[in-house]
Amino acid sequence: MNGKLTFTFSFLACVMLACGDGSDELSGGRKSAGGPDDPAAANPDDKGQDPGDPALCTSKTYAGFDNKELTEGRAVLKLGTDRARMKPFSALQTEYNRVLGNTPATLTGAAATFGAPVARWYDEPAANAVELQTAYNIAFDGCLTYTATASEFAAAPDANSAATQCGAMARKFWSKTPAPQEISACVDVATTGSASETDARRKWAYACASVLTSAGFLAY
Repeated sequence: MNGKLTFTFSFLACVMLACGDGSDELSGGRKSAGGPDDPAAANPDDKGQDPGDPALCTSKTYAGFDNKELTEGRAVLKLGTDRARMKPFSALQTEYNRVLGNTPATLTGAAATFGAPVARWYDEPAANAVELQTAYNIAFDGCLTYTATASEFAAAPDANSAATQCGAMARKFWSKTPAPQEISACVDVATTGSASETDARRKWAYACASVLTSAGFLAY
C-alpha cells in the first residue's frame, strides 16, 4: 500500500416510518375516521401519542423454552435510533459485486475475520481494527478491477475530477448523496494520500477503496 490513506466514517441517516394500521406513509400521520381534515389525524400528538413510538407497534410474540416472551425486558427505543449497525458477512458477500460489478478474490475465506456465525445462528457484527483492515484490502482488490478499464480513470485524479468521481462513487456505493466533507475526504485520498503512487488507475482504486471502507457501505 502506497501513501498515507485517510478514511472517513459517516453513519447512515435513515428515516423510519411509523407503523400501525391505517398510517399515512407520506406524512407519517395517522388517518382517522374523521377524514383528512380531522385535527386529530393531522396532529396525532393531540392525543398524546407519538407516531414514532415503537410501543404503538404490534407484532406476533414468541415464547422461549422457559415459556417467557423472547422480547421480555428488551429496551424500547424510538424508531430510527438503532442505526449504523455493521452489515453481516452474508450481506457483504453480495454487496461488493452489486456496487463494483465484480467479486474481489480476497473476499473468499474472509468469513471468520468478519465474525460470520455458524449455520442457523446469528451474532451481531462488531467492527474492529482487523476487520476494517481486511475490508480495505478486499475493497482495494475489487476497486483495481473497477478502475482497470473505464476511460474516466485513465488520467491521474486532480481536485476537479476527483470531486466528480468521488461523489459518483459515494452515491453508488452508499445509495445516498454524500456530504461535502465526505467527498473532500475521498478527494484527499485520491490527490494527496496516493501522491507516491505513479499508476493513475491505482490512485483511483485507493480513493474507491476509501469510500467502500466507510460506514456508508459497511453499515446500515
